[in-house]
Amino acid sequence: MLNLLWPLCFAFFCVKFLVIAALPGIAAEQPLTQLGPNLIQSLEQAAEDELPAAFEAAVREALSHAPQQQAKILRLAIALRPDWAARRIADVLMKEEPALAAPKPVAAVVPATTLKDRTAVNTKPIPKAPVKPAVSGSVDFGGILRTGNTENAGLKAQLKLGYQSDRWQHKGLAEGGYLQSETDTLEQRFELEYEANYDIRKEIFAFGLANYTDDRFSGFDYELLSAAGLGVRLFDEGPVKWEITAGPSLRYAKISDSDEMETSPGARFTNDITWQISDGAFLGNETEVLWDRERVTIDNDTSIKMRIVEQLSGKLSLNTRYRSNVPEDTETTDTTTRASIVYDF
Repeated sequence: MLNLLWPLCFAFFCVKFLVIAALPGIAAEQPLTQLGPNLIQSLEQAAEDELPAAFEAAVREALSHAPQQQAKILRLAIALRPDWAARRIADVLMKEEPALAAPKPVAAVVPATTLKDRTAVNTKPIPKAPVKPAVSGSVDFGGILRTGNTENAGLKAQLKLGYQSDRWQHKGLAEGGYLQSETDTLEQRFELEYEANYDIRKEIFAFGLANYTDDRFSGFDYELLSAAGLGVRLFDEGPVKWEITAGPSLRYAKISDSDEMETSPGARFTNDITWQISDGAFLGNETEVLWDRERVTIDNDTSIKMRIVEQLSGKLSLNTRYRSNVPEDTETTDTTTRASIVYDF
């Protein structure tokens, strides 16, 4: 038995000597278990991830923590993920030998004229829709000719302002007319008005209005009017714009040469049409009807406006104002013809 063990022991030591002689580096290295259980466990967990990038990140982190164990870490990484090792070897070979990489497709040659045309098309600015200014208005100044209660010529000025914010529209009006003969003042009228509109829908809106009028030849020292109601835009796009409003009103008036006051509830109706005949020509008609228990008032203004330059226009208008049940020595109807210059902004 002892004679059989000696040959076996001799053969084992011979094999060990040959392995150490063939791989001298292996005999000098420490076993993988000396990498540390935490590092080995992190590499094994990362190897279970299907994404190679996650495993490569774990290998790089292990190398940064134990650079002296580089050979052991790489050997363990190859054993855990041979697919990752093959990918890394292929990447290195591709960088060292560019011919091994897949050839890049050759871009098609495009004629210079085609490229120029395409660049022109791509860089052509897209036209923007015109933005309506939030604040707008007009200044109207000219001469008037009055028939009815007075038959004289004079001057008249009007200022309109508008402001639009989301669904709200605010409108302001200031108007004055004055006639003077050689000895007397024959016509003196001043009017202030404010109106606020709120769009319920695109074509329907609610409004509220306050108006102050001081007309020396109307039979009243002054008149105050308040009104509210609904409006409808029958046409709001294209050359024709048509808008009507209706609602209740309340009028306060002080009779001339008297301390007596009139307080009359009633109704108010308006009809406003604007027709753009051409690029620089506009035809308009504004009608206001006020009805209460004391009287009926109808105010109609027809005008034609011709553009002179961009914001300057000439305007010719005819205004007819009718009042029923007026004081004595006062005509029921006044007619005013006016030629003026209008500046829009």
